Amino acid sequence: MKRPLSLTIIAWVLIVISVFAALSLILIAAKPELMQASQQPLPSPMEQAWTALGVIVTLIVAYGIFKGLPWSRVLYVAWGIIGAVVSFYTSPKPLAPMIALVVFIVISAFLFTNRANEWFSARGFALKREA
Repeated sequence: MKRPLSLTIIAWVLIVISVFAALSLILIAAKPELMQASQQPLPSPMEQAWTALGVIVTLIVAYGIFKGLPWSRVLYVAWGIIGAVVSFYTSPKPLAPMIALVVFIVISAFLFTNRANEWFSARGFALKREA
């Protein structure tokens, strides 16, 4: 079965987002004053650890989407909800979390379409493929 184009695009977008997040971690490690200027309520090491964890989870989700692993979309939704809560708490500007929430909802909708269900061979929040 051929992977739907929408899922391929979503996986690549997640990879690109992860690369940019990883680059921001490298830039902040090279210039720590950038983190202090961002006015984040979380301490710098905590923010960096959260970003690193986000990069890892997002890359795992992208891999799972490419391979048609049903748990990857459940992981995306769970991580997205956790990320939204943390983002609304920690973001100094309310517009950024709102935009991220809209993107999350759109991607989540595409991950649970009929074509996506066929690709993942699962319905709803099933973690394993249907027989």
